[in-house]
Amino acid sequence: MTRTLVWFRRDLRVFDHQPLARAARRGLVVPVFVLDRALLHHPETGPARVEFLLAALGGLDRDLRQLGGRLILRSGDPVEVLPNLVRQSQAEGIYAYTDCERIYGRVRDARLNQALATAGMKIRWFDPPGSLAELLPYPAYRQRWYGQMGEPQVPRPQRVAVPPEISSEPLPSLTQLGHEADGKPLPAASTAAARALLQTFLEEKADRYYWQLSYPSAAVTTGLSPHLKFGVISVRECVQTVLQADTGGSERRRRSHQQLIARLRWGQGFTQRFRYLPQLELRSLYRIFDQAGWAFDADLYQAWQTGHTGFPIVDAAARCLQATGGYLHLNFRTRAIYASFLSNLIGIDWRYGALHFMRHLIDGDCPIDHYQWAMQAGVTHCIDKSWTRIYHPGQTAVDRCDPQGQFIKRWLPELADVSPEQLGSPPPRATYPAPVLDYKVARQRRIKQLEQQRQTFIQAPSLLPHLAPLPADLTPFGVDRYGGEVGWALGSNFSLFPPALDLETLDQAQKQDLRTWFVAHVNIAPPRSSPPRSTPSSQQLSLLD
Repeated sequence: MTRTLVWFRRDLRVFDHQPLARAARRGLVVPVFVLDRALLHHPETGPARVEFLLAALGGLDRDLRQLGGRLILRSGDPVEVLPNLVRQSQAEGIYAYTDCERIYGRVRDARLNQALATAGMKIRWFDPPGSLAELLPYPAYRQRWYGQMGEPQVPRPQRVAVPPEISSEPLPSLTQLGHEADGKPLPAASTAAARALLQTFLEEKADRYYWQLSYPSAAVTTGLSPHLKFGVISVRECVQTVLQADTGGSERRRRSHQQLIARLRWGQGFTQRFRYLPQLELRSLYRIFDQAGWAFDADLYQAWQTGHTGFPIVDAAARCLQATGGYLHLNFRTRAIYASFLSNLIGIDWRYGALHFMRHLIDGDCPIDHYQWAMQAGVTHCIDKSWTRIYHPGQTAVDRCDPQGQFIKRWLPELADVSPEQLGSPPPRATYPAPVLDYKVARQRRIKQLEQQRQTFIQAPSLLPHLAPLPADLTPFGVDRYGGEVGWALGSNFSLFPPALDLETLDQAQKQDLRTWFVAHVNIAPPRSSPPRSTPSSQQLSLLD
């Protein structure tokens, strides 16, 4: 009987999984996950995320056993492990989804393609819905995305038969993988748990989500992001579940449903940008920002990391991130304020911020995290907009994001007796630090710097001469601080799979298509200078205030 090896990566589910379904129709299946030290000990890897991964692998094994199968675990370099397993299992080849999250993964997959071809073995790659090989203008990608999300989900196999003689390594503990738990509470990791979270959102939060998403104390986020990071549930299943949900005629629910689907699309759009330009993992979009250099102050960096900047909304975000991993309690607006403070006001390279986030986020996803960080820092900038995204970290932020002070007081109990009207600039006290900077001075300095840097490309007819190329050295950022398994990056003449865009060979139409990924597709006005106070029930916050 035909045997096919199915390599699971960021797709830890049996539902809506094309490689698994096709392999199961062909015959026997060898479902395998490889514990790869280059990822497990990447400088941006956080122990809580690894712990969630291990739980998700346990959930995948349980789902496979319900279908008569089981998950096969291996440890090592997939370029060595997988050809050996093909030989051992006498499989005809490998089925797998492509993955564009990390440069390392794309170097590894290119090496695997070469190793399999040399050995006369086969691999068939499937692009997951929302990931496209061709360069499309962004509006066309958006249309294609909605089309793919509307296609029928791939049915779960009725049976997954695994050759009985193929053994599996036991599921290791976090300690056995070289990590120590850091105390973050973890959500249950399974497809059933993800579905339950989505249903809870639709039943209990959808009437508030659109209007209260910017308020951390409102607790309206879905909590799905760790499950989406590891593909425990497919984006397509989430989209279709939301579309099929009954709004009861409520305009509030309809708007919230649309907003959630838009955010799912945005997340996959970030990954598509990385498919085109993997250098975004390591550097700013435009070369001028990194060439001009950044300042680095170790004391200020530590104050920002630990929540001792003297700006309560920033410090509450810092402590929330380290305590919870952010996925449920640190919403997009609070993350944005926290991120902007480091790069735009302290003046530290955004990559140090992305590094810190990724070491703590349970839902840490490199394209989403890095692209959002670079965008908040103003270095992955909409070419057709001249304003700068810098959030006021004082009373303005409190009024707009935490008007009752619930989020701040939860994470900064030393300010429990301060009124909400004073939380932006609390009275001096021995238990809380004074502000580490003058907001107005720091803001003007950053605006002037960014305006000078942007002059090199803001009116350019072509972006290509100004884009940062893929560097010759692919060593991950942060190795000097945290170490990591980076021997793979010490070679030269790297190939990537899927391949990146070759910027030097793009024709004029392709150049224009690429440009559409870095312009604003909606008419977003710059922030108002004197915003009114608001409450969670009264209005939606402006995206760029």
